[in-house]
Amino acid sequence: MELRLFRLNQECVVILSFLFVCSRCSRSHTPEEYVSSRFCIECGTILTYRNKMKASPLNAHKTERKEGKIFPYTPYPQQREFMKDIQEIVGSGGVLVAEACNGFGKTVCALASILPMNRRIVYGTRTHEQVRQVLRELERINKNSGKDFSAVNLASRQHLCLNEQCRSLSAIESVEACRLLTETKQCLYKREFEVSASIPTVLSIQRLRTYGRARRCCPYFLARKAAENCTVIVAPYQYIFNEKIRVRVKLELNGRILIFDEAHNADQIGQDALSDTLSERVLDTAQRELDAVNFSSSFIDGLAAYLDKRVSENTPPKSGLKLKKELQQVLGVEAISSFADSFADIVDEIRNNKLERGDYPVCYLNGVLSFLKQVDSSPAESYIAIYRRSFRGFNLLEYRCLDPSLAIRPVVEEAGGALIMSGTLSPLEVFTEILGLNDAKTRAYSAIANPKNVRTTIDSTVTTRFAERGKAMTRRYGERLTRLVAEIPHGVLIFFPQRRLMLECLTIWQRTGILEEAGTRSYLSGKPVFVEGAQAIANRKIVEAYKTASKMEQGAVLCGVFRGRNAEGSNFPYDEARGVVLIGVPYADFSNPIVKAQIRYLNNKRRRLGDRWYRMDAFRAANQAMGRGIRHRDDWCNFFLMDRRYFTHQKLISQWAVVNGVHQLPK
Repeated sequence: MELRLFRLNQECVVILSFLFVCSRCSRSHTPEEYVSSRFCIECGTILTYRNKMKASPLNAHKTERKEGKIFPYTPYPQQREFMKDIQEIVGSGGVLVAEACNGFGKTVCALASILPMNRRIVYGTRTHEQVRQVLRELERINKNSGKDFSAVNLASRQHLCLNEQCRSLSAIESVEACRLLTETKQCLYKREFEVSASIPTVLSIQRLRTYGRARRCCPYFLARKAAENCTVIVAPYQYIFNEKIRVRVKLELNGRILIFDEAHNADQIGQDALSDTLSERVLDTAQRELDAVNFSSSFIDGLAAYLDKRVSENTPPKSGLKLKKELQQVLGVEAISSFADSFADIVDEIRNNKLERGDYPVCYLNGVLSFLKQVDSSPAESYIAIYRRSFRGFNLLEYRCLDPSLAIRPVVEEAGGALIMSGTLSPLEVFTEILGLNDAKTRAYSAIANPKNVRTTIDSTVTTRFAERGKAMTRRYGERLTRLVAEIPHGVLIFFPQRRLMLECLTIWQRTGILEEAGTRSYLSGKPVFVEGAQAIANRKIVEAYKTASKMEQGAVLCGVFRGRNAEGSNFPYDEARGVVLIGVPYADFSNPIVKAQIRYLNNKRRRLGDRWYRMDAFRAANQAMGRGIRHRDDWCNFFLMDRRYFTHQKLISQWAVVNGVHQLPK
């Protein structure tokens, strides 16, 4: 978007001539031409804003200049509102739960708001891409402001270790091997060092490894040392929620500002951090370890027999309290933790025995003892025990936490203020209640994209409700899709509740001619159809091929699954997703014992809270999938929600997606 400026008598006069300029052939377009097509009339390239307007010599953009000392861009009104809320709520020690769409600039807003307070930040992330985004934005802030805010990425040995003996091992084995090599001074990189002035201000994994290799010092311990004084510590969620890990890496939260980015799954991540699993395979290995040191004890055999009996009998899930009582009976003790602690010398003997044999000192008995101590020390009334057989045929006992507030509330209360943000947290009041943050302030911010760039349409003639599923409904979905896809330019993403249902629909559409066949490829309304890969490597190649095809004139279709690799965390900007279609509502499998237990637990905690969680979980996954379609301010996308239940529960759709209202697809 270009505003033509003319200077007259030292004053800045703006001629309101808004032009949209093609980045390829430089042809200018009027607003009417842009709204009509959004593609260059001359060469077909997508049009983008190009704002060349500078601040006037008088008094324009005073606020921008002031904020520009930290904020590296010209802020939009919605961003100003967000930053103001952060400063007022988080800056005063409160908790802000904020929902803002993809492309909003949540990361840079959070950093630019808190850094001027001279407060240290612990920034929780889920993926490596989020880590890179945080560090990139901090570097922009430093460059723009002339400041030197420091940051370090805390990561595991598997990502930071330079010792080839450790890097090839599993996570558990690498910890044990590192401990051995450092204690015996056999690691070339572990030595005493001080963080020098020559170290980069912003320390990513790659920079830590490069610096460590050049100076022969360990990047893993260098990161921990640097974290003692860094302004921003970027860490995985598990480092924050798991107290044992926090203590081990010396991650202090007291008085620091805590940020949870992409926090829509914070409840599940918190529960995972407080859960544990005992497997038949670990028990067998632990027994062999005891035999190797000639230690006679029947408790491992007793646990294995107990687990085998429960799995063989298809025992339904038990409460944590019942599991604790049964383990006390199996072990023949009341104080399980004291019993586990009594094996400390045996654990050391097992490790030393392995060292003498030239093996890595990984002690599986220690894993069994840790599981027992977890059951004994946790609030058992908030847990469930599940007995099942793994895909490889091993008996498993899952000790599953049902209360995410046990993980989230303590760390938030310890911090000196917290910001929890994502593009998909609706309904906010249910989300905060489940996390145990009833005093938190909640905000939902409108998208910075033009409202006309977002169009959400509901099709109330179809549903994937189990009672109404069938070939007739599947054909109806296919027929409706055929017309929709024909009208959408370039790339179209279609998401299904389960992979099985997706493959079933594609098969029926092939048989009924809804999908056209040409060689080995299927086509929907002339667009080649790509199907999400079941494995990560295969899926990556499929997505790359889809993205290339989506930019061609005919476009392409990518079919995927809610909560899958392409529905969360993936980017499909501009032509890669001009349409996002949701087939059904992704409710979790109600027959799953964990889902049933979760609903029952939350309903007991507060009337109908479990039912509301079940619905929130489904719409959270739907909102996440929709978020693939709008990635930048000038991006645009059509959303089609193909299930009548979306019409019934419109309030659960993220605010940014309905900023232009909700439309009904004609019957």
